[in-house]
Amino acid sequence: MRKISSVACAVAAVTLTMTVPVAAQRSATGPIEIPLRVEDGRLLVTAESTDGRTFDFVLGVGMPLLTESGAARLEDAGESLTLGGIPVAVDGAQTVPDAYLSGSAAVGVLGGATLNRFDVLIDAPNGRLLLKPAARAVRWDGVALSGPVRLQVFHDVLLRADVEFGGTLVGGLIDLARPEHQVGDALSPAVQDGAVGTFRVGYGSWSDAPAVIVDNRVFRGWDPEGTGFVFVGAALAHDCAIAISWYHAELRTCTR
Repeated sequence: MRKISSVACAVAAVTLTMTVPVAAQRSATGPIEIPLRVEDGRLLVTAESTDGRTFDFVLGVGMPLLTESGAARLEDAGESLTLGGIPVAVDGAQTVPDAYLSGSAAVGVLGGATLNRFDVLIDAPNGRLLLKPAARAVRWDGVALSGPVRLQVFHDVLLRADVEFGGTLVGGLIDLARPEHQVGDALSPAVQDGAVGTFRVGYGSWSDAPAVIVDNRVFRGWDPEGTGFVFVGAALAHDCAIAISWYHAELRTCTR
């Protein structure tokens, strides 16, 4: 299955300079729990404006995006948006055609600029997103998670990991805005009937993971030699919890 991307991803304009996030503010309070739901494969959360209106966002961990209609709606949405009391970063968000989130009523993609001050637990099976200030170590009591998978953090937002896709170890950008994994042309033989047989991230392994082949200039920026690159989509979090920490530069998956 081949899909031609009609929109250049927001990371196209980002210079690939690796940085380490600033430590989050410490707090003695417990994690903030935010309702999370899955619709058509996307992870959705709801933010609230200062005038009391609510707006759905796709949960992503990359750059923030707004659809054209979403940006128009937010112009009249009050002074600010919050998610569980946390300010939502939309200033400077790239505006994309509504077709980017086809089939969704979400106004855009909530990105790492909102989440990177926290250790994050995405627990789709239990319908919750948990956020807590980064501590000395990543701990999520009562949740079975793997050991840490090391990440590279770019511009305090973008997260890169080594992944195994169709038996080949390649680079991958964690980009949960899309339901499926997106694959550059170099890995097209691994995708059959819209899925890849085996997909691994660290200690986690998935079978028949949904994937599409894209013709996207962003891939050439991350993979100039054309050896293979993947955008890791929300399918990573559909069936079990995953934990992400920008401060510790690590990802933990379920053990499967």
